[in-house]
Amino acid sequence: MKYDHFIDAKGKGMCCSTPVTLLSKEFKHVKSGEIVLVVSDRVAMIKDIPAYCSLTKHELIKQEEKDGLLQFWIKKN
Repeated sequence: MKYDHFIDAKGKGMCCSTPVTLLSKEFKHVKSGEIVLVVSDRVAMIKDIPAYCSLTKHELIKQEEKDGLLQFWIKKN
């Protein structure tokens, strides 16, 4: 699936809120209708990303696990 922006939110030592913080910062530079792909190795993101989208009214288009990584495509509304 195509995307306009990419966030690499994987890595040991990243505290639990860091991936969502990275996403929030990136969305400041994203235009309405553009898609951000977030890749993470943190299982907590399965709940955190949908909750973030619900709070911000952005659309979680797709999420999947591939090669042990979680991938989330989010459209800015």
